[in-house]
Amino acid sequence: MDILLVEARYQRAVFSGDEDVAVRDFQLRYGDRWRELWEASSGAAEEDVKAAEDHAAELVELVSSRIDDLETASLYAKYGRNFSVEQELRLGMELLGKPQAVDALLRWGLVMHFNNEVVSTPPYLARLILELMQRGDAQVADLWSELEAHSRDLASMAFFEGLLTGELDEDLHRTFYGPAPGELRIGRAAVYKAEIGLVINPAYSPEEVLDVLLQLKKRRADALARALSLHGEYEFSSEYRCGAHYISLDGSAEKSGVVVLCPWLSYSRRLWKKARNIVLVVEGQRPPEMQPLRHGVIFVKGGEAEVVKPQTPSKLFDYIIDVLYSAGFYVLEGEESAAF
Repeated sequence: MDILLVEARYQRAVFSGDEDVAVRDFQLRYGDRWRELWEASSGAAEEDVKAAEDHAAELVELVSSRIDDLETASLYAKYGRNFSVEQELRLGMELLGKPQAVDALLRWGLVMHFNNEVVSTPPYLARLILELMQRGDAQVADLWSELEAHSRDLASMAFFEGLLTGELDEDLHRTFYGPAPGELRIGRAAVYKAEIGLVINPAYSPEEVLDVLLQLKKRRADALARALSLHGEYEFSSEYRCGAHYISLDGSAEKSGVVVLCPWLSYSRRLWKKARNIVLVVEGQRPPEMQPLRHGVIFVKGGEAEVVKPQTPSKLFDYIIDVLYSAGFYVLEGEESAAF
C-alpha cells in the first residue's frame, strides 16, 4: 500500500473546483512525485474516502513526519482551524504572526483544498489536531496594547467599531471622516479588506475585541467629561457606546437631554435612529463643508471646540455652548467655524 496514493486519491475524491488549484496542492505536498500521484489518483471516488478513513493512523503518521514547525501547526490547530475560507485563513494566521503558514499547512497535508476557496483539515487527521491543540501555549497578540496603539486614529477606530458591532453607517462615516477605507489593519488584532471582510485575530472572539475597544473608548470619554465639567448624571452608555451626560436644566423637555461624548463616532442605531434632544461631542476637527444634522455636533480638539448647529434650534445646545466658553474652550461658531 502506498500511503501517499491513499492521501492523493482522497483529495481527488472530495475536491470540486478548478484543476490548477488541486495541482498546486499536489506540487506543494509531493514535490517531484506530484505528476505521478496526480495521474495515479485519476478516477478517485467514494471508496477512496472510505480507504482514507480506514488508514487514518498511517495518514496521521505521514502528516506528522512532514511537520517541521510545531508552533505554526499548534497555532493552526488551536485557532486557525476555525477558518475554512482560504483568504480568511491566510489573514488569520498572519495576525497570529505566521504570514507564510498556509503554504506550510498545505505542504504538510494538515489542510487541503476542498474547492477553489475552501481549505480544511481532512477528518482522518482529527487525532493529530487534538494532539497539536494540547501543546504549550504560543504567544499571541495583547489586545489592549494592539488597540491602544491605534486609538488616536479616530476614523479607523470608528470604522472598526462599526464593523465589530455590525452597525457601520457608511453615509455617516463619509460625513464625519471621509470615504470608508478599502483596507484597514489594527496591528495584530484585526484586518479588514473590502473583498474579504473583517478578520479578527483567531485567538480572540469579536466580543472580546469589542470589549477592549470600548474600555479604551470609555477611558477617553471619561477624560472628556472631566474636561467639559458638565452638571448632571454621567455614565458610559452601553447603548450609545459613548459617554452620556444626562442634563435637565429646569425640568422641561426642551431644556433636558443627553450630551453624548464620543472620542470617536458611534454608529449605534439607538443613538442615531431613536434618541431625541441630543448634543453630540466628538473628538477631532470638523470635516470641510459639513452640513447640519438632526443632532447638534461639537468637535473638540485640544482647547478648541468647533460647532455645527442642529437643523432645529435647541436650547440645550445653546446651553452647552455657554458651558464650553465658561470651561475655557476657544469656541468657533457660524462663519468663523466654517473657515476653521
